[in-house]
Amino acid sequence: MKKLFLSIIFAFTAFLMNAQEIKTLNWGGVDRQYLEYVPESYTGDTPAPVLFFLHGLGDDINNSFSSTNFKQIADEKGWILVYPQALDYTLTLPYGIGSYDFGTAWTAGVTIAVTFTIYGMPLTFNVTLNDGVDDSGFLNSLVDEMESNYNIDADSVFFAGFSIGGFMCHRMAIEHGERVNGIASISGLIGTDMKNLTPAANVNMLLAFGTNDQVISYDEANITYNDFGPYNVGLPAENSIEWWRNFNNCDETLVFEPYPDTIDDGLTFEMYSYLNGDNDSRVSFLKVINGEHAWYSGGNYDVDYETEIYRFFTNTIDVTDVKENAFDAMNVYPNPANDFIYIGLDEPSEIHVFDLLGNEVLHTIANGKVDVSSLTNGIYFLKADGRTAKLVVEK
Repeated sequence: MKKLFLSIIFAFTAFLMNAQEIKTLNWGGVDRQYLEYVPESYTGDTPAPVLFFLHGLGDDINNSFSSTNFKQIADEKGWILVYPQALDYTLTLPYGIGSYDFGTAWTAGVTIAVTFTIYGMPLTFNVTLNDGVDDSGFLNSLVDEMESNYNIDADSVFFAGFSIGGFMCHRMAIEHGERVNGIASISGLIGTDMKNLTPAANVNMLLAFGTNDQVISYDEANITYNDFGPYNVGLPAENSIEWWRNFNNCDETLVFEPYPDTIDDGLTFEMYSYLNGDNDSRVSFLKVINGEHAWYSGGNYDVDYETEIYRFFTNTIDVTDVKENAFDAMNVYPNPANDFIYIGLDEPSEIHVFDLLGNEVLHTIANGKVDVSSLTNGIYFLKADGRTAKLVVEK
């Protein structure tokens, strides 16, 4: 009985050592909290990658940890997870107009020019989220803390974040790119105060953004809050991609890869990648057609954000492998093709063919023979009946 009791104690102690733990780091005279998760597989013998996840506006570390599924990746791959907590922010308007409690907010390099009209007189002033808080310094110090306490792989320090947390990822990459190897910003853009800066180093960057984002507009990067606005918060989605592509000096020619559309989620996911940048850097854009300001995760969507973020950081994204499986199921032949292909569909369906730049080069309706004689030699992607296939044309 005594041995059994001791075994239970040791097992419970080991569990506590590897479970998530709330810790405190004093930075700038303020105790800052962060949630740390170290998987059981970590021994310290091998350098471990570390992923910092930055929550959205008004969120907290416990909710963001439980609502994202990075724990499974940490357990399977031996990654250490860190969820830092932003400080609360209350906006006090001048002239006694009022105040607004935003909850937690990162100082992510976002300044908004606000205009009010009082008694017919326009009043304009700038609002910076949590102005005066050095979140960039806090997060950089937290990287130091992790490297002091654990055997961290210095070439695998990653930041991911949602919404304002995504904005903060861009700021970390711009100001501390010599330490940050990659960022994944979900629904977060390059902030107004960041767009004119020069990054410290080349950083791999993944941006996921929905074309129907009703919080931050896709084409203009504008927000509306409590019927006030719109206010610009930074560079729009495609401009943020071009900003990083230009700095990293990636190829101007992109690689376009549509994901198989097999789940009735009302969304279409497309990956656009720019490769061969300086210091082997790359930039990828996960465009979500009809996507909103949301975190798409789990089996209810064609894409799982946690999986795609992991694949991007480890440079193992290969949508083609998935598409080739869909091709087999769709029974398209011959492939490579010359003048015609045959598609085994149950009923006439729309056929869309895209080139590697994402341009639609063929659109027709068929359930059997399809004329592709107008296509020149090359690689294309064919979408039909909710599935996607790679098509090679050789003449």
